[in-house]
Amino acid sequence: MILVDGGILTGVVVAFILSLRMMFTAKTKNSLQFQLAVWLVIWTVSEIWRYLQTIGAVNFSQPVLLLGMGVHTVSMLAFAAFISYRFSKFIRR
Repeated sequence: MILVDGGILTGVVVAFILSLRMMFTAKTKNSLQFQLAVWLVIWTVSEIWRYLQTIGAVNFSQPVLLLGMGVHTVSMLAFAAFISYRFSKFIRR
């Protein structure tokens, strides 16, 4: 089980690093690459936070757990805004 947990955490950390790289190599802030990378960075941070609590690596207090849930909620709202913005640009064409 520890091998599987370590593999999942490693995968999420790799996704975080690749998302940061993608964000910094984007040409403009209005590009699809940049917007998707920002969302992926927010989402992976919230997943790392949640996963460390799940496997018992850290023991967060209740306010910190709520903060983690808030980060996750912000990532989902950012994704909804991202999709809505891109869809509206597509429809206006």
